[in-house]
Amino acid sequence: MAKTPHRALRLIAAYKAIKALALLVAAIAAFGLIGDGNLEALFAWVMQLPIHHGHDLLVGTIDKLFGLGPRKFLAIGVVLCIYAAVFLVEGWGLWRERRWAEYLTVIVTASLIPLEVWEIFHHLTWLKIFALIVNVAILLYLIALLRRER
Repeated sequence: MAKTPHRALRLIAAYKAIKALALLVAAIAAFGLIGDGNLEALFAWVMQLPIHHGHDLLVGTIDKLFGLGPRKFLAIGVVLCIYAAVFLVEGWGLWRERRWAEYLTVIVTASLIPLEVWEIFHHLTWLKIFALIVNVAILLYLIALLRRER
């Protein structure tokens, strides 16, 4: 008799794959800013946008971004690729219903929650709160699943 796929694990795996894809897109963007003139061209384009009035947080973030050099963008791209690889491994393992992937996801998710809480306290957004809630729910679900199957 064939085992039916575990829907919740498949959903978590898809979530991990989406996060990995988003990180890879961000990494490609970071690597793209390393080339000669790319950052300056982006800066010129952003300066033409009508965001300078009433969007102090966005303007401050953009100013910080343009203050970074090519080495920082390289480091950011590498770190984003590493996180994307971890999320892809988690997602693949969860999709295949591997027990090691459940443990890996618990460890990685639990280790990132303090950073998410710190980020919320420094830059509160609804998206960050939603991501924290989803990650805590995933963590609690996987812990309960691991305990039940033990």
